[in-house]
Amino acid sequence: MTAPPIRRLFSRRVTRTLLTPHPVEHYVRSLGVDWSDDPTGATVVTVDRPVPDVTVLTLRLPAGVDRPAPGAALEIGVVVDGVVHRRHYSPVDPASRRDGLATIAVRRHPDGVVSNHLWDEAAPGMRLLLGSPVGEMALPEARPADVLLVSGGSGITPMLAIASTLASDGHCGDGAPGRVAWLHYARRVEDVPFRDQLRELARSGVAVKVVPTAEGTTPDGLAGHLTADHLERTAPWHDGAAVFLCGPEPLARGLEDVLGAERFSGVLREHFASATGPVPEGDGGTVTHLRSGVTARNEGTTLLEGAEAAGLSPQHGCRMGICHTCTAVRVSGTTRDLRTGEVDSTPDCHIQICINAPVGDVEIEL
Repeated sequence: MTAPPIRRLFSRRVTRTLLTPHPVEHYVRSLGVDWSDDPTGATVVTVDRPVPDVTVLTLRLPAGVDRPAPGAALEIGVVVDGVVHRRHYSPVDPASRRDGLATIAVRRHPDGVVSNHLWDEAAPGMRLLLGSPVGEMALPEARPADVLLVSGGSGITPMLAIASTLASDGHCGDGAPGRVAWLHYARRVEDVPFRDQLRELARSGVAVKVVPTAEGTTPDGLAGHLTADHLERTAPWHDGAAVFLCGPEPLARGLEDVLGAERFSGVLREHFASATGPVPEGDGGTVTHLRSGVTARNEGTTLLEGAEAAGLSPQHGCRMGICHTCTAVRVSGTTRDLRTGEVDSTPDCHIQICINAPVGDVEIEL
């Protein structure tokens, strides 16, 4: 029998798979192999969309991979049109959960590649890329006696993990050693996911108040944006409490106004955004991207924006200096951190290209 031409050995689907950039597990699955022990991926177990703009996913984590500490986040990656996009989401589960599952909530944004992809495509069995846990805020092992949580919008998720952990540990409630209060701000109460869990936390001794900023009031009349009265009526003991904050900048500014700058400096905070200043006049230079062999002039933008203008597609997550996905090695030259204005020229140094700009000529591993 004459052997068939090699092109007959491959369907168009397989050929397209082999010629398209995908994670390694994608190639393995295309050959009919189930890579269930892949340490870089999580499997979607259940999907729920409790409110019009939120996708709640329960994920099975790979064996040996632990959930992050309450308040911290998992790095989740999806492949859209052959490009890996990564974002960070805080599991809402208490630390006592030990079944290998983690629940995350993804709020859909108009221009959000990952959030819209998961809203449209997430289904049981879907595989997601999984990176290292990250976060600026997490519940410490040595629990503070009194805890005040302040959040807005998507900031509900890390706070839910912290509050659930404290409640499940018996930290608050009748006869408990500590006190926990939580102020969460949303446009409308109906916009808030996990309302059943919030009610359960209230029964467990957490003083929970969901304050509507646009429509309605709480049962005791709270409404609008954060004020000193909101804090006093929710946690009159807050002067001595450990304060956790996750929400947009207006909420942070309101809390700082109420607490004062000195007290606010001790708040444990997860940022929604990182404030970056403009590139000073006179900065800029020639940037050599060593891996790609592309050299381009940067006239005063971040290294990420400059690389994209030169036709490159560096990996990045947030463009705000929060997620560290865009970290690359600056081999030589000087860069300015646009958050602080500080310059640094340490050779072979890891920097985040989304918040650093060149000051003179720079060589970077991109």
